[in-house]
Amino acid sequence: MSLATATIAGAKHPADSITKPRISKRRNVAHERLFAQAVVPDTIDDDIDTVIEYPETTAGRRTYISSKTKRPVTEFQYRVYDACRQVPKGYFTTYKAMSDFLGSGPRAVGNALSKNPFCPLPIPCHRVLTTDFYIGGFSGDTKSKIFFKKAKLEKEGIRFDDKGFVAPSMQQKRFFDNFV
Repeated sequence: MSLATATIAGAKHPADSITKPRISKRRNVAHERLFAQAVVPDTIDDDIDTVIEYPETTAGRRTYISSKTKRPVTEFQYRVYDACRQVPKGYFTTYKAMSDFLGSGPRAVGNALSKNPFCPLPIPCHRVLTTDFYIGGFSGDTKSKIFFKKAKLEKEGIRFDDKGFVAPSMQQKRFFDNFV
């Protein structure tokens, strides 16, 4: 049974039968350059415990106004958030894995997550990385807030190399794509 089709009752451990995504050398170099140019902020937000109230009902979702955008959260954004909340603490997924599950594109997933008003919990968007396991952006920022994302993930036990990629020893063990 593949992880993508596992049911909750019979689901395998997220680390079982994972195949590593193919990594483009060009993309790796571009991410290395981005990480080298990023600026570490004076203070780092590593909060992974604050829970924001998340509307569960259709009526609640219809009337909720995002504190981040001052607009209603869209149906697609809720679909992205509902998928993202499935990623367990101490694991990560990718924009591509989420978009494959949702039948959309990775950029659309990233755009929805950049507007996430429910971070860090119950929608842990810091657990979503690029396909080559690079830290990626956070809250729509790739220059300094990536260090918030990195600190949150490190607090959950994920380790990174000095170029912003998940440590090779964790790439297979901590990758999650068991969306239901």
